[in-house]
Amino acid sequence: MSTTLHHLALTAVDLNKSGAFFDALLAPLGYSPAHSSERLRTWTGPSPEILLYRPEGDDLTPHTHGRPGLQHAAFAVADQQTVLDVHKAVVAGGWTVVHEPREYLEYAPGYFAVFVACPSGLRIEVCHVPTPTH
Repeated sequence: MSTTLHHLALTAVDLNKSGAFFDALLAPLGYSPAHSSERLRTWTGPSPEILLYRPEGDDLTPHTHGRPGLQHAAFAVADQQTVLDVHKAVVAGGWTVVHEPREYLEYAPGYFAVFVACPSGLRIEVCHVPTPTH
């Protein structure tokens, strides 16, 4: 059995606001909503499964990029158009685009990505990498 990332579990300051963001972000990546409750929302599709929890406790401080914790998650996609589709969905929803879609030749030849942030401050990258980097 090969090792794969089975699921990515995140916590949102506001489950409804971040849930709408992930609905829009994940649809062009082939994900569909799978479960929704007061405590948890999930999406299934390509690996990994995505889980979004409501906060536990009283600390509702949004994540700040660069402080300890998740730096960002990256989804690799088959083409640049999917990167552009994600960008369009995030802009249409009024959410944060951290870095506009562009080439990142310093990462790999043809590397094309967009970086976005959910309402809770979690950064997500969607990238097309025609030349494998691993």
